Amino acid sequence: MKPEITSREAILAACRRITATRGLPAVSMRAVATEAHVALGTLYHYFSDKDELLIAAVESVWQDILRLNGPEEAPPGFPDCVAGLYRRARTGAASYPGFLTAHSVILAGARSEEARQAMARVFEQLREGLLSALQHDPQVRPDAFGPAFTPDALTELVLDNVLLLLIREAEDCAPLTGLLRAALYPRP
Repeated sequence: MKPEITSREAILAACRRITATRGLPAVSMRAVATEAHVALGTLYHYFSDKDELLIAAVESVWQDILRLNGPEEAPPGFPDCVAGLYRRARTGAASYPGFLTAHSVILAGARSEEARQAMARVFEQLREGLLSALQHDPQVRPDAFGPAFTPDALTELVLDNVLLLLIREAEDCAPLTGLLRAALYPRP
């Protein structure tokens, strides 16, 4: 074990490695301490218990799957942004076998309000990115939206469908992007 203090991010990196190689159920205080090469007491400096560690681990894995922490090129249009997000998420999810189906079961046993807030942070970041891409797409018809079909509602619908497609392990999101093009862009 290293005597020096380890950062929270180093501990979460150890959680991601465990999740990628052995699955989310293998994340425990002892396993993370061993993987991060720190004393068990060091983990308790950052996380009060296993539930808090698991919630942080799930949030960290989702951020990695969705590639929310890195720089990104702006795609030419909203449907392309959605397709790029789906490709990145699908590739990221492949790095964590079984995570998409296991994380909700694992979090059900954790402190539910804290788990809900952690997931809300991840998905709010996604929503904001999607909404920004939609609002900055110059190809969107000016009359595409109305009182019942707002940019916020569309963004929420798109996010829900991207997550569903990920869980279903769909090869791509072409039907979704095709629908977006038909709904948002002028007809030739």
